[in-house]
Amino acid sequence: CLSNCNRACTVAFAGPGRWSYVHGGLGPDSLDDVLTGATRYAATSDGLVPWRERPDILRKGVIARIPPLARS
Repeated sequence: CLSNCNRACTVAFAGPGRWSYVHGGLGPDSLDDVLTGATRYAATSDGLVPWRERPDILRKGVIARIPPLARS
């Protein structure tokens, strides 16, 4: 649960040293766009996929963009 009941179904992309994203408002027909977004996210070193390179549903459905945690 990502506590996003009003915009379910929700997906998050996260990785060590990367920006994290939470996207909502997805449905069964969003699978291809989610996979495309995940592939583009994985191809970055910092998690920042340029806005224009994101599938439309992921542009409109951004709930949160979270900076990487500082390492001590």
